[in-house]
Amino acid sequence: MAITEILPGIHYVGVNDRTTTRFEALWSLPMGVSYNAYLVAGEKIALIDTVEESFGSRLEANISEAIGERKIDYLVVNHMEPDHSSSIAALRRIYPDIEIVGNAKTLQMIEGFYGIAGGTVEVKEGDTLDLGGKTLSFHMIPMVHWPETMVTWCAGDRTLFSGDAFGTFGALGGGITGVQDYPKLYAAIKARGYDAALLQDLFADNWLRVLPK
Repeated sequence: MAITEILPGIHYVGVNDRTTTRFEALWSLPMGVSYNAYLVAGEKIALIDTVEESFGSRLEANISEAIGERKIDYLVVNHMEPDHSSSIAALRRIYPDIEIVGNAKTLQMIEGFYGIAGGTVEVKEGDTLDLGGKTLSFHMIPMVHWPETMVTWCAGDRTLFSGDAFGTFGALGGGITGVQDYPKLYAAIKARGYDAALLQDLFADNWLRVLPK
């Protein structure tokens, strides 16, 4: 994969899945699916979300291509569905000192799902994480789709890491946002006044889904 630097210090390191035919054995995937993860690098480095565990080796390769031998200091977990979170345990083995950042519900779920209880940082609404040159803030959006869901905002780059919010199914074809890879679909959604398109126009210059599913 050609690693995509979205902005200086912000890299896309997710993967495409063009082999799974149904998401969670229910929803057809005629355009495949992407598992989206992002690196934000200042003096310290944060990885925002992970990928489905069977694609974990590709995530690791993408991270290495983007940052070389630098370590990841923080793993920010916006959402706990397995397509976002199931590589957490593998990443903790690779980076044993990584600190896992999430809200209280997320950290409870990580312990229940993966048996990880230590090396965590609990965040609440509006809390910030200073990476040295880039600052992340965290905002709760419960029930999108699960009760722990949050988004991560990088104010200095006007970039929103929106987790499952506003996502759709589809492997990426070289772009990072829906308007790049699926312009006709995006235009149709926007024409109908859907909030996702409106928010992209008003809220962030770079509106990055951790899926489009």
